[in-house]
Amino acid sequence: MRSTPVCNVTSSESQVLIFAPFGKDAALIQSVIGKSGISAAVVDDVGKVAEGLSGAGAGIITEEALSAQGIDRLAQSVAAQPPWSDFPILVLTGGGSSTPTTENAARSRAPLGNITLLERPLRPATLISAVKTALRARQRQYQIRDHLRQQQAAEEALRRAHDQLESLVEERTDALRKLSSRLLHVQDEERRRIARELHDSLGQYLTATKINLDLLAQSDPHSKRLDEAQQLLERAISDTRTLSHLLHPPLLDEAGLASAATWYVEGFGQRSGIKVSLELPSNFERLPSPVETTLFRILQEALTNVHRHSRSSAVDVQLGIEDSTVELRIRDYGKGIPEITLERFRRNGTNVGVGLAGIRERIKELGGELEIQSKDPGTLLRVVIPLAAGEPLVQDRPPARARASC
Repeated sequence: MRSTPVCNVTSSESQVLIFAPFGKDAALIQSVIGKSGISAAVVDDVGKVAEGLSGAGAGIITEEALSAQGIDRLAQSVAAQPPWSDFPILVLTGGGSSTPTTENAARSRAPLGNITLLERPLRPATLISAVKTALRARQRQYQIRDHLRQQQAAEEALRRAHDQLESLVEERTDALRKLSSRLLHVQDEERRRIARELHDSLGQYLTATKINLDLLAQSDPHSKRLDEAQQLLERAISDTRTLSHLLHPPLLDEAGLASAATWYVEGFGQRSGIKVSLELPSNFERLPSPVETTLFRILQEALTNVHRHSRSSAVDVQLGIEDSTVELRIRDYGKGIPEITLERFRRNGTNVGVGLAGIRERIKELGGELEIQSKDPGTLLRVVIPLAAGEPLVQDRPPARARASC
C-alpha cells in the first residue's frame, strides 16, 4: 500500500525531504525525527527530492525507491548544484550481509554524490544522529553560500562605485580638457592681440619718434647725444618688431607654416647660437589654420626647451606630409630626458613642465599623437596630426626636398 503524501516540498533550509514509497516507512521516519525537533516533509516522487536540492537540508530515501530512472534524475540535479552545495542524501538499505547484488546497487548510487548508507533495521537514535550530522554539514554549506552572496554583493557594489568614479573622473577629465583647450585658444588670441598692439600702436609711436629724431639730426648732425638716442630707438624698434613676431608672426597668417617656420628657425639660430637644420617639402602648401598654429607653437616650445635644458649645439627639424597626416620631428643632440621622467609623462603627463604638457593638450585636441624618445645622445620629439579629408595639402609634383641651415 502506498503512503499518502503529507505535504509538498518547501524551501526551508533545515527541512528533511523523505521519499519512501511503500508501507508506512515515510510516516514512521517523519515521526521519529520529528520528536527531535527536526522538520520533515514527505514527498511522493523522487523528482521532488531533486527539485528540493537547492533549498532543503537533507534527503532520506529508501533503497527500494531508487530505480535506475530515479537515480539518473537525482544525479542530474546533484551535478547541477552550485559549487558551494553538496546536498546530503541518506539511503536506507535492506538488512542482511553484503552480496554482489547489494554491492552493485551501492555502486549504482555513486552518481548521487554526498550519500550515506544506513542499514535497516536501525535504531531511532542512529537515524536521528545521522540526520543531525547531515543537517549540520548542510548548514555550513548555506553559510558558505551566504558568505559568497555577501562577497558578490560587495564586489557588485564596489564595481558600481568604481564605474561611477570612472564616469566622474571621465567627466572631470573631459571638462579639464575642454578648459585646457579653451585656455590655449585664449592664449593664442591674446598673443595675436598683443602682437598686433605692439606693431600697430607702440611700433608706430617708436617710428614717429625716430622720424622726429632724424629731422633734429639734420639741424645738428654732430650731436653725440642725438646719435645715441637714434641708436637706442633703432634697437627699441627692432626688439619690438621681434617680440611682436615671436608672439604671433604675421607670416603664419599670411604665408603659412613653411614660411613662418623658416623665419623662426633662422632667428632662433641667430639668437641662441644653436645650429638648426630645417627640412620640409619644397611644394609644401597651406594647412588648416588650427593645425598650422599648433605645429608652430610646438616648434617654438620645443626649440625653447632645447636652448634652456638640452645643452645641444645642433637641432634637426623635419616637417612632412604623408597619408593625410602631417608629421613634425625635432631631434637634438644634448643630454636627453631620463627614462623614468619620460615614463611618467607617457603615463599621466606630469613631471616635464608646463611646456610639454601644453604641447600634449594641443595635439590631443586635434586627435594627433605625441611621441618622445630619449636618444643617444639627445631627444627626439615626434608629432603626427591628421588632416581634414579633401583638404589641399601639397602640389601634385615630385616631393623634392629643401634644406635650410641656420
